[in-house]
Amino acid sequence: MTDFPFGMNDYSVDVQAQHNVTFTPGWDVHRLALTFEVTARGNYTVDAPFLVSGSLWVHDMPNPASYIGPLHAPTGPVALKPYKNQITLETTVTDRQLRGLEKTRAGADLSLRAALTLTALAEAKHWPVARSDEIIRIPHATWSNALIQLDAGAFVDVLIPLTTVETRATAARRIREAKAAIRDQRYEHAVALARAALDPVRETCNSRKLHDQAMKKRAGDRDQDERWAVLTQSAYALFSGAPHDDTGTTEHFTWTRADAIAAVATAAGLLARLEDLPQ
Repeated sequence: MTDFPFGMNDYSVDVQAQHNVTFTPGWDVHRLALTFEVTARGNYTVDAPFLVSGSLWVHDMPNPASYIGPLHAPTGPVALKPYKNQITLETTVTDRQLRGLEKTRAGADLSLRAALTLTALAEAKHWPVARSDEIIRIPHATWSNALIQLDAGAFVDVLIPLTTVETRATAARRIREAKAAIRDQRYEHAVALARAALDPVRETCNSRKLHDQAMKKRAGDRDQDERWAVLTQSAYALFSGAPHDDTGTTEHFTWTRADAIAAVATAAGLLARLEDLPQ
């Protein structure tokens, strides 16, 4: 919550960002709407009109290109009330900005900074302008689902159930560590963790034996368990290139963010599938 004082402690206006996000699609540029809660305190005049404006910035992320755009209130001034009031501020974002935001946040929650200016339109006793910053923290799932409105991305969250099986619990922890590694741009480490997370999958599903059995058949003749085993073992073999530097082969492997995301998502999906299998 950000406090905007007016006068010598006569009254103040509190502005608090909400977590909801709305996109309106356009041609390569889109309207982003953010909601704020406005509360007046002290000796203020009910229904006194205020104009809210400002600019939107990326907050707390390692990227010098942090400016997003100006903020304005499409419905005009907000009136001070003896109860909490809501106001919507809008800006525009381009497809290029959205790609930059997605790359920068790397699957984490999105932090934005609204540099706000409140202007009292009927203030006579005091200087009518106050400025301050409000930090907006948007959960990963909320932002990802909002992007779907634009057909700009797809969001799938894989829930790995809690388990008392130690190997599976360890694998779930490795998936969490791998997601953190992606945010820290340690992509090779994330792939290595995804490989380690496949250990209980390979053991429970007897993947190695079924894979070797499947390799003796034509692809179209393999049963479902054999095809799952081929997928699991192929993923394990690919991800093994991260922790190993074998001469002439894996020593030349490189891993991008997209590679790491694909590896972690694959391992997480195969691990979550164990919920329907005997422990």
